[in-house]
Amino acid sequence: MRALLWTLGIALLLIAVAIIALPLLIDEKALVAIAARQVKERSGIELSVDGAASLSLFPRLSLVSTEVRVEVPDQGSRIQARRLATGVALLPLLRGTVEIDSVIVEGLRIERRLDSEAAEAVAADTTALSNAELDAYYALRRRMRESAGAEAAASALAAPLAFEVGELALTDIRVVSVDDAGEVLSELQLRRLHSRDLNLDGRAMPLSAEIAIPGEAPVAIQLNGAFSADLDAETIALKHLEAQISGATREPLTLTVAGAVNLATQVADVELALRSGALEGGGTLRYARFESPQIDAALALTELNPALLMLAGQESASASAAGAAPDQSDSALPLHALRLIDTRASLTIEQVVLGAHTLRDVDARLRVLDGVASLDPVSAAVHGGQIEFNAVFNGRYNQASLRTAGGLRALDVGRAMQALEAQLAATGTANLAWTLEARGATRDALTRSLAGPVSVTTQAVTLRKLALERLFCQGVALVNRQPLSAEFPADTAFEALGAEIQLADGIARLDPFTARLSAIDLRGDGALDLNSQDLHANFRAQLAAGLAERDPACRINERYARLRWPVECRGNLAEDPGSWCRVNVDEVIRDLAENEVKRKIGQEAEKLLKKLFE
Repeated sequence: MRALLWTLGIALLLIAVAIIALPLLIDEKALVAIAARQVKERSGIELSVDGAASLSLFPRLSLVSTEVRVEVPDQGSRIQARRLATGVALLPLLRGTVEIDSVIVEGLRIERRLDSEAAEAVAADTTALSNAELDAYYALRRRMRESAGAEAAASALAAPLAFEVGELALTDIRVVSVDDAGEVLSELQLRRLHSRDLNLDGRAMPLSAEIAIPGEAPVAIQLNGAFSADLDAETIALKHLEAQISGATREPLTLTVAGAVNLATQVADVELALRSGALEGGGTLRYARFESPQIDAALALTELNPALLMLAGQESASASAAGAAPDQSDSALPLHALRLIDTRASLTIEQVVLGAHTLRDVDARLRVLDGVASLDPVSAAVHGGQIEFNAVFNGRYNQASLRTAGGLRALDVGRAMQALEAQLAATGTANLAWTLEARGATRDALTRSLAGPVSVTTQAVTLRKLALERLFCQGVALVNRQPLSAEFPADTAFEALGAEIQLADGIARLDPFTARLSAIDLRGDGALDLNSQDLHANFRAQLAAGLAERDPACRINERYARLRWPVECRGNLAEDPGSWCRVNVDEVIRDLAENEVKRKIGQEAEKLLKKLFE
């Protein structure tokens, strides 16, 4: 920005020298030499014109220079312009006043050469760095921000606004950062900028511009609005500025901004509204380039959208877009983009879609710095229940980690099953509590390594198309050698149902799993493969006499009233649950036979003992 302002200031200085020198009829080359000397004396900047320089009087007094070069040694900046033209209105000049009619700059290249350390910080692909190198990288970024902030605080709003310029037109402007070898590290293209009536009287000045960020995923920005300026305070007031951003998100993003920008400290305090497809929102945002957090926002949104990444800064948005991996389970985590973000945000979001699950009325506090993203706390409604949790994703190093703890109250089990598109239908509610950790360098590795306890309790759960009472009655009737005659409900209503789950290696292990029906108590363990959705479990059931109320063939004989009836369940969550479980009647019959033998042996032994004592 300062380099661009210097360019405009030099253009105005050239026309000022031309006005002074006009009565002396100095030729163009002498005019350029005078201007170069003035620039050198005032700023130490080297100005040279390699092309032609011409001075015309009609229809306006104008100085046109081509192939202009400016060297700014202390800042490591180089400025080159294909054409630089400044015009002055003639009639006011005859009255003794200077009205700069226009400043036109074409084909401008502003090049900032970075030292090796700074170039490394800009160009580094952080995913290729070791842990020690990453620590050094974060420290370097902090030092660069602090030093740049000190330098920026001493800068001043350059001359263009001080001259009441009638028209300012810039076309084909490139702002690039290069390393010592001249390789481009970053680039910003200002394809067009136009403004009129530049002044310091507080009058609104219209502004329109087209900006492009090239790369593998190019971003285009169109700006339209108005601003006013205060040279003494070095501030710009944004009256109403609208930005149309394309390429950073699936759908174009529209930002409307109003507020104040301090050019000396490069701090902006604005109110904004945003829109991208179904996403709408607004709030306040503070951008402080040389402070931490750089972005401090309080936003209310209709939904969560990748468009929010634009608010985290140009570097992170570009890095994320350029490094976006295909939509696959084992794609790399966006660690490099995350490490470029320094943001704090208070978010209120109407809707967040996470795969098959939709969170509503989300309230979250977010902090991202040096690759560590903290959400604490987060609250939302999901599937009729209320979720509250905190989470820390640590991407500071390439082996990322995730820690989360929280709970979910009154989850509607039926809605959750429907969202998962599982064949197992159910009604009732559930409560969950968890403490989980994971580590990995890819999404799939992070999912597979998720580990920790999850506690589940339920209320009034009924499983559809899973007739456990009929299943047990069939087993009892088979042992009793009697056929069933009654109709049984096709569903299973639980009086109690719960499980302690341990996640590890992509497997959810249930130990213990407990359930109670009106005449059946179940206890066992099992495992669910989170990837394949395959379930296998083994239970032992204690049957009560009340089971006979369903059918006389289900009566519980005293000989096996204390038996633990074995139940085996095998299946997949995508399959019909009616075929998952079976009672192992063969094992029951073997147990009964063994018990009968033991009973008869006991009876014979008792008779023998009686005879011996008699």
